[in-house]
Amino acid sequence: MSLPARPSDAVALFEHLAQWGEVSAYEAEDLGAGPWVLVFENAGALEAVHDEHGRPVAWHLTPPFVHLVECDAQQAGRRLCFAVPEYRAYLLSIVVEGLVDAGRAGMTVELEEWTKGELAPLLAELNAFFGPLEDGKRLVDFAPAELEARMAGLPERSRPFAAWDSYALGHSARPKGLFEFALRRFGPACVALPVAVETAAVLRPLPLNREDGFGLGSASVPRPWNMQRFGVLSGAPIVDARGQRMFDEDAPLNEVLVEHLRDAVVEHPFYAAVIHLGICAWRSPASTMPTVELYVPTSGGLHDVSVLVGSRGVGRVAELLGDLVRAQGYAPFGLVDGRVPDELMGNLLRNLLELRILRRQDELLVLDDDYQSSLMAARLRTVFRPGKELQKRMVEELALRASEGGAA
Repeated sequence: MSLPARPSDAVALFEHLAQWGEVSAYEAEDLGAGPWVLVFENAGALEAVHDEHGRPVAWHLTPPFVHLVECDAQQAGRRLCFAVPEYRAYLLSIVVEGLVDAGRAGMTVELEEWTKGELAPLLAELNAFFGPLEDGKRLVDFAPAELEARMAGLPERSRPFAAWDSYALGHSARPKGLFEFALRRFGPACVALPVAVETAAVLRPLPLNREDGFGLGSASVPRPWNMQRFGVLSGAPIVDARGQRMFDEDAPLNEVLVEHLRDAVVEHPFYAAVIHLGICAWRSPASTMPTVELYVPTSGGLHDVSVLVGSRGVGRVAELLGDLVRAQGYAPFGLVDGRVPDELMGNLLRNLLELRILRRQDELLVLDDDYQSSLMAARLRTVFRPGKELQKRMVEELALRASEGGAA
């Protein structure tokens, strides 16, 4: 397939993927990133989601690349470019030629350091690249002119990649002049980061409360945070992947949208964990579970909310939330040193208060009365019953931590 000329044209896509992990067909069109999406899908970095007619409606980062949601746009873009087979083969040819030149110059110590350092993730690919080139004669034994001619004649060198080099390596030059840049940028970026599960949950600030800019009118307009997501859960879907509202267009916004958002946020694993804790706190007096409380310290803010199980402190919700997301079968992203940053924790809880899922009662966060009644009615089969087993697991895990002296 033909490759777009300049990765710098795709910066908006890189920013979007680093933030949300997924791009819908509607968003890709809006970003002018259609050709790039197909390039990265072909490279195995993006996976398409199809509708019932087989048409792609969205693309999400595949498991080996999902860690890019923790990167900035430059890192994400560089890593995606390095995954494109044609560009990757071109860079491998540059590294191979540089290694041969170093070997002929007697740089034994440097070669050893490179192969166990920057180039370690690429050794298998480099060895596979060397094989067909040598064909019975070692490259280091070639005369300089013969080696240069053989490398220049490789099909991998036939494409004009100057703009790609400028973006991904930070420098543009003839291949021989790019070895050091490929060494420092290409190899280290290709380290595979293991991801425990295929589906990722990302916590990002969502403007679902007035303090953070929520408004019914603006919220119903397609935005990155309110698009339907499929493979990387990162928002509260109000519109689908084509930008169409996912609720009754003719009904009053103030009635329909809030109700729809309540249903949407419980599908977000970070929000679901806190909502289930609220349900546990509500159910505890009438069940065999230990009592559960979401405690707001008098001298602290919302981000300092902690969990009490059986009146024993377990730890701050911000420190427990990553594990509670994993308990649901998702890989959590958006954490810093294993915990939710204060600004994200505050945003999450403000959103739940604004949507009247939780309410503040003295020093506790409790389930809102209206939301309690909804659990026993329309949502009986969407929140309460499927959540019961999860709630039991969560409370058992928290009770164990409490017995061990709380969160580390």
